[in-house]
Amino acid sequence: MRLFPAYQPLVVVCVAAAVGILVDRHCPIPLCGWTVAAGGSLLVWSACFWGGSRRPRKAMFAGNAAVLLGVVCVAGAWHHCRWALFTADELGRFARQEGAPVCVEAVVVQSPRQTRPTVGDPLRRASQAVAYRLLVDVVALRDGSIWRPVSGRVMLLALGERPNVAAGDTVRCFARLTAPRCVMNPGGYDYAARCRSERTLCRLLVDAPACMTVVRSGSVWNVWRLLDSVRWRGRELLRQSLSPDQADLADAVLLGFREELDQDRNEAFLVTGTVHMLSISGLHVGLLAAVLFWLAWRSPLSRGLAIGLVATLTTLYALMVDAEAPVVRASILVLVACAALWLRKRPFGFNSLAAAALVVLAVNPSYLFDVGAQLSFLCVAVLIWTAPARPRGGDDEVARRSLDRLVMANLGWPERTLRRLGRRVLSITWAGVAIWLVTGPLVMARFNIVSLAAIVLNVVLWPLVSLALLSGFGLLVVGAVSLPLAWLFGVLCNWNFALLEGLIALAGRTPWSHVWLPGPADWWLWGFYGGLGVLAVFPSLRSRRGWCVALLLGWIAVGVAASCPRRNPKRLDCTVLSVGHGCAVVLELPSGETVLYDAGQLGAPKAAVRAVSGFLWSRGLRGVDAIVLSHPDADHYNAVPDLLERFSVGAVYVSSSMFENRNQAVAGLRAAIDRHGVPIREIRADDCILKGAGYRVDALHPARQALHGERRSENSNSVVLAVNGFGRRVLLPGDLESAGLDKLLARKRLPCDVLLAPHHGSRRSGSSELAAWCRSRWVIFSGDGRWSRPESDTHSEPGGRDVLHTCRSGAIRVRITATSIALQPFHGAEDDF
Repeated sequence: MRLFPAYQPLVVVCVAAAVGILVDRHCPIPLCGWTVAAGGSLLVWSACFWGGSRRPRKAMFAGNAAVLLGVVCVAGAWHHCRWALFTADELGRFARQEGAPVCVEAVVVQSPRQTRPTVGDPLRRASQAVAYRLLVDVVALRDGSIWRPVSGRVMLLALGERPNVAAGDTVRCFARLTAPRCVMNPGGYDYAARCRSERTLCRLLVDAPACMTVVRSGSVWNVWRLLDSVRWRGRELLRQSLSPDQADLADAVLLGFREELDQDRNEAFLVTGTVHMLSISGLHVGLLAAVLFWLAWRSPLSRGLAIGLVATLTTLYALMVDAEAPVVRASILVLVACAALWLRKRPFGFNSLAAAALVVLAVNPSYLFDVGAQLSFLCVAVLIWTAPARPRGGDDEVARRSLDRLVMANLGWPERTLRRLGRRVLSITWAGVAIWLVTGPLVMARFNIVSLAAIVLNVVLWPLVSLALLSGFGLLVVGAVSLPLAWLFGVLCNWNFALLEGLIALAGRTPWSHVWLPGPADWWLWGFYGGLGVLAVFPSLRSRRGWCVALLLGWIAVGVAASCPRRNPKRLDCTVLSVGHGCAVVLELPSGETVLYDAGQLGAPKAAVRAVSGFLWSRGLRGVDAIVLSHPDADHYNAVPDLLERFSVGAVYVSSSMFENRNQAVAGLRAAIDRHGVPIREIRADDCILKGAGYRVDALHPARQALHGERRSENSNSVVLAVNGFGRRVLLPGDLESAGLDKLLARKRLPCDVLLAPHHGSRRSGSSELAAWCRSRWVIFSGDGRWSRPESDTHSEPGGRDVLHTCRSGAIRVRITATSIALQPFHGAEDDF
């Protein structure tokens, strides 16, 4: 009996494995259920195999179905083991997001890597210490005077000097144990799920170098230690041969040290659609393998030895740069090509890609949900699909090829060279456009960007990237033997990387080089890529181009219609986003207008930018009608400059004292607003910002005459908004305190349903007095939870007020309708009234 008579059997098996992983992730099945189903499939296949002589066709069909069902069950069971099963002594079981001090012993898996310190950005607080990240396997936890055995892989963050440790060393450290933060806002990135897919359920923070000591040194013959030493030797070589800026870029591109690139450089590659050049991907492994093949065929080595050497060096490079999913995929394709050369056979493109996918899923089934792995396999599939078909050898084809060779032979070498170059450029351009079109929906869904510059850049930069990689690899190899001999490679590498980054920066600054957009929903992606898969499996359908184009345009129209924001004239939403110690509130008014009240975070503005952007895109919004900035504290506005790059803004409302303090951060904010041509409007007490049927947004503070002469006059002049909707009211006071708070409390009482605690609920905020003045039923704290709990708990006693914290509940949505008001925390139960 012949199993899988289909054209691409490994593709079918790979699809079956993906189905099993998807079913287990979204509809968890106990491991015993997967095992019973797999065993039943094996019994069915055995019965079909031994009883297939009487009815071979039916037996073959049943055998194929049984094998595929077995693959589904095995893949689901493996994903269940990786995703849901952990040992009883797993350290992550004891981790909490609040953190707890611990003393542990662990074995270092990965040498320390420095993260880029934040300096020179006036919109954020610069970090005071350099941080290093390293992976460790914990082996013991101290409980009083007793060491208890534990297990688990942990990401350790060490502050201060670089720890003098290497892979294989056993270290003892006093640290703070925390759990990875889960997604806290709609449209946010679930970092906790990513850590869980890597089986790292917790993190350790070491505050000082003295808190970590080496207990035992690892063996010098440890494979990971040797690979790490080679990697760090290459890093030192790049530092000696290249300028500092280009050395950072070369570290990321050639050796995978991407942690040291700052966020601005990462975003420049992202918006131009060239971010794949920063991470070690199939391009790097493929180019390295091509060079190795070229050198091997011209060496005196035998055929078998040359193939084995290429396979070995490619595998070692993949292991040295951490073997992420794209690297594993490219390495498997190289190994398949080596095996085909050894056997003197031609490898099938999609079968080889499916074999690589099966290996990747066997290493970690959660790679199925990793966008990097998805894009990597999708790009290679497009290249295989669009590659010119091999001639079939018919009479007409043979005659045409003979005529082409005759014409080329009669041309002069300049014209012949130009024609060949033109064909190569046309082929690369067509492949680049096809990849851009096919991967565009996935990129838009995960990164909310359409990079128009990528169409041109990926063609123009192809030779430049190849030269940069070749010169970089040459520098690493030759420089290991003699640094003076590597001088030419260093000059070429430095020049190529400088030109590469300069072109990318220029493209990023070009108008309309990229557009930020809400991405399509997952169900739309399933339909789009499912349709492409059907066309790939059934080539006869491609001939009906009119129907294919009509279906594609119709599906795009469905996606656009589904992603458009819907206005509800009978509802007002006020969402307090979770941005740590900061503030960001989104008002969605019944008229369809959107107002953003503050947007910032203490520390990295990029985190607040991602939180606000993700929420707005999840609502299908491309712009806001107004941004109201309460006062000039960076944790209330430092995300605005980047938000202006991503969204259209109707106007920015500020108090009269907002730009009086012309420090560097405020000046940068003003310059960003002016650069985008957004009008600035001053507001004072009793001004109405927006109003319509059933709603009104009014300013209660600051007074017509700003308060001066105080140490904290910025907080005293905070813009206070009263959001009125259908007879309900939400009060947004910013960081109001001191004389400004006294002035507001002197006004006539204004009953409110929801109060956003001023100054993030700090002790000097006067939250209790303000809550009593407005008689609020609910009080929301927008902070990181560092303020004392007794202060916040007092709000739930005398007046029966309920307190919610964004650091615990995530984003909190206040939904007001004509009949009710409800608070919907992102984590937790809904509360209505």
